[in-house]
Amino acid sequence: MQARYADGRAAIYTDVEIDLAPEKLVIRRGDAVIEWDYADLARADDKNGLIVLKRRKPDTGERVAFADWYDDQLAAVAPRLMKSRAQGVEGRFTVGALVTLAWSLAGLFLVGIPYAADPMARAMPEKYRTQIADISWSQVNAFTAHCDDADEATQILNDLAFRIMERSQVPEREAIWITIADASFPNAFALPDNSIIVTDELIGMADSPDELTGVLAHEIAHIEHNHIMKNVVRQIAAGVFFDVVFGGAGAGQAIAIASVNLAGLRYSRGDESDADLRGMDYLDAAGISTGGIARMFDRFEDYAEAEGAGDIPTMLSTHPASRERAVAARQRAREGLAPSLTDREWRIVQQACGGADLTNEDTPANDVEQD
Repeated sequence: MQARYADGRAAIYTDVEIDLAPEKLVIRRGDAVIEWDYADLARADDKNGLIVLKRRKPDTGERVAFADWYDDQLAAVAPRLMKSRAQGVEGRFTVGALVTLAWSLAGLFLVGIPYAADPMARAMPEKYRTQIADISWSQVNAFTAHCDDADEATQILNDLAFRIMERSQVPEREAIWITIADASFPNAFALPDNSIIVTDELIGMADSPDELTGVLAHEIAHIEHNHIMKNVVRQIAAGVFFDVVFGGAGAGQAIAIASVNLAGLRYSRGDESDADLRGMDYLDAAGISTGGIARMFDRFEDYAEAEGAGDIPTMLSTHPASRERAVAARQRAREGLAPSLTDREWRIVQQACGGADLTNEDTPANDVEQD
């Protein structure tokens, strides 16, 4: 029979075929075959004329939905799933106890989660981090495109970032990787797997390599100080709280992870200020002037006034206001420092993703390798 299946990693259902076999539910998804024992299943019906089955040992977030006119067939092979308890209906005492517990925990979540976000993020199991990163990448891929001509430019930016991180002994420097993406807006943001996305429009906004380097330093600081995962924990607080603190089996946690929305992972004012200061520390240690990021902050403010803020985590979110950030960066700027990239390297970066053709420009004064 026809059904819909969600794999628990993204809140998307795909068409599958299922067979209500005597002992197991058999799911055929293309060439893949998935078998679920009826004893491991529970109901998660949405009250919209569908039977929804989920795994409960453990709950991986996977779901299978099919029309409720197959009630009789399901009852024949798995009568337990027709009982009210299997469908989430509990007695009055149980419901009352759960309501009381929910109200008690609500206060704990509202007060405790913001303070516990950092240790909880650091204690999150690797499998959950990977799952969250996969969901984040699926959302990034929805509004960006791969650049076939960006390999050399990408390597230049990653070499630059590693040089900056090495000077400041950033612990995550071996794991951080920068990707240039084709998008319709200027942006740079870090993902939960320590990736940094830089759009070609942001590169086009920069007039000098130091302006782009300042943005990279800011995003590296977000990663070093764990700001991304702290925001994730705040967004899926309840599920992570049960799994990490109480050692839960995953009930509800996978659903919370699947609901991670890249657009909702906004940094706090404190996180932004922290990343500004740490990013400028990187630049100072690497002998790069903070004047570049000051100019970029001015551009961000002009862009925000002209176009409006974006809907994804970005330096354009202006926390605090970019004019204030520009003033702070300009106060730390030093004159006479070499640019962060040579003229040749900067031209290659500017041409990534079909950028402006600058190959005829010949300005060799700065075309020397930096330490």
